[in-house]
Amino acid sequence: MPAATAGYAYCGTYGSYVLMYKSNDQFEELGKLRCGEKVEILNRYFEYVQVRTVDGRVGWVRLAEVSNAPGEAPTKNFGLTDPTSKPQGGGVPALNNASIVKMRNLHLSPDVMLAKIQSSPCEFDTTPAGLKQLKQAGVPDRVILAMVMAPSAAAPPVAPKAPEIVEVKIPGGTPVEVELSYAVSSDDAVEGRVVLLKVAQDVVVDGVTVFPHGAEGHGRVTTIKQPGFMGKPPGEFSWMMEYVTAVNGDHIPANFFSKEAAASPMSVIMGAPGPSWEFKKGKPVVIAAGTRFQTVVKNSGAVVRVTQSQGTTAAAVAAPAQTAAQSAGREGTKP
Repeated sequence: MPAATAGYAYCGTYGSYVLMYKSNDQFEELGKLRCGEKVEILNRYFEYVQVRTVDGRVGWVRLAEVSNAPGEAPTKNFGLTDPTSKPQGGGVPALNNASIVKMRNLHLSPDVMLAKIQSSPCEFDTTPAGLKQLKQAGVPDRVILAMVMAPSAAAPPVAPKAPEIVEVKIPGGTPVEVELSYAVSSDDAVEGRVVLLKVAQDVVVDGVTVFPHGAEGHGRVTTIKQPGFMGKPPGEFSWMMEYVTAVNGDHIPANFFSKEAAASPMSVIMGAPGPSWEFKKGKPVVIAAGTRFQTVVKNSGAVVRVTQSQGTTAAAVAAPAQTAAQSAGREGTKP
């Protein structure tokens, strides 16, 4: 298998994450990969591949959910079982200027020459004198350019830089504003049904974006009571908050309302009360998509491990965002 083969989590048209399992036979969930998250391909077993994430987690995902580039559909198997995939280096001779001139004399097309350069170890003479000889031999300019840009086979491999992992402790009661992803009606509500929300604006802690705009949040319907005779008593429709997804895919428990609710001992067991609406028979209550709610992180000391590319932001941007978030948390919004 090629060393350090890179892959990217592929969610498809409607998915929001890719499941990662601890093994390829038990299928015990290890965690989730964000759409487009880069991983290192380690191994393959039938229709599953073993991957390592940038923060060091090792697990298995379906081959069909790993692609060669962010956002692209999977097209190949990364050389894991491809019989046409041959290791390079070792006994494979490096291409040189004479090899390119020979291909030119055989009237091979520039595309073929470029493909050969890209798939072979190279030792080109790209000094002014060497380039002049290539030009005199009729080698096309774009082939010469590819020769100049090709890495030397004799050059030592560049060791990949280990990603810098930042551990961020999220204080209990950190405010997170969320909004409904779609309209919700008491007509089709069922107790226990998930209510899908998303983060309305970035939440920054210690200069790191821990909850990015658009990250998924889950609520759940807790009460759906139909109205009595002649609308007395009126019907009741309510839900509670469950979690908000952090930048690294972790589910961080959250509650509606205030820091006081998040700190309450009973909220740890039962959850803080959520928004509630009354409705009458034949007049269902409908909460529009985009309706915003104030939530807070439920437990103190949740730790999120992120890389710089995932969450680090400029300190100048972090300070105003934190100030606005703290102000919102003090006010406590009730729908």
